[in-house]
Amino acid sequence: MSPRRSAFIDIGTNAILCLIVEIGDGGQFRVLEDLAEIPRLGERVDQTKRIGAAGERRSTEVIDGYLSQCRSLGVEEIIAVGTSALRDAHNSGEVRVRLNARLGFDIRVISGEEEAAYSFLSVQRGLPLEGRELLVIDVGGGSTEFIRGNDSGVAEALSVDLGAVRLTERLLRSDPVKPEEYEGMVALIDRELAPLRERWRKSGSSLTLVGIAGTFTTLAAVEKKLMRYSHSEVHGSRLTLAEVRRQARLFLNKTVAERKEIPGLEPKRADVILAGACLIERIMTFFHTEDVIVSDQGVRYGLLYEQLDRLT
Repeated sequence: MSPRRSAFIDIGTNAILCLIVEIGDGGQFRVLEDLAEIPRLGERVDQTKRIGAAGERRSTEVIDGYLSQCRSLGVEEIIAVGTSALRDAHNSGEVRVRLNARLGFDIRVISGEEEAAYSFLSVQRGLPLEGRELLVIDVGGGSTEFIRGNDSGVAEALSVDLGAVRLTERLLRSDPVKPEEYEGMVALIDRELAPLRERWRKSGSSLTLVGIAGTFTTLAAVEKKLMRYSHSEVHGSRLTLAEVRRQARLFLNKTVAERKEIPGLEPKRADVILAGACLIERIMTFFHTEDVIVSDQGVRYGLLYEQLDRLT
């Protein structure tokens, strides 16, 4: 089989990611591009239950840019999936019709459970964690997936409607955020996490936590003061509970404009990073863990690994 170039697109509530790879014989692959943009497709979907024209326009522009890159690199196959915003919005069908027309093929909207399975696969293949009981946590814009498993695969997975964009839009109205707004967010997160207590109470202390997606990688980049994002410095690094709490306090005490000046923080995440950091802090506290391993892979890599399994 001659090398084949493929692209895997993850259309999320906040970010749209595109992984372009060259796949060779025997399942080896070479990353050509790993692209990320933040058009916020799911802006205000939590309140309106509809994808707005502005979010759709920004997302279409991002996808057009990715398709241009795919054409220039000779990509033969594109696989695209949509997650929380496209699951939740009442007008998802009509938006997908328009996006499909731009792509030339169908976007597959995946369930929270499918999203969780792809996330777990990306961690299982992308980090040396053999022999451990894992809890993979995928904090997105609209939802968070929890996936428990080991070398045998996923044992159980669930998705909760907690995400950095959803929490910000619902609860954080002031700039800078008022302490009572922050406390209300903490209380809401803790209520939503409470049903997990009985489910995973006994196994919690023996689990290795792995965090994926943009909030985790942003916190890692801020800790390292990265002026330019670096896969090698972020992927596989550890984030401590003390550091997450430090950053949450840092973000709480700054306006959105001031947060944009923080080294390592992508400016387009500045308004939602406080909610994301708070969510991670509450999850780590809930599971009584002092650190979490960070992965900068995710659903797009899960799609890649699934494709490799089909080819080998």
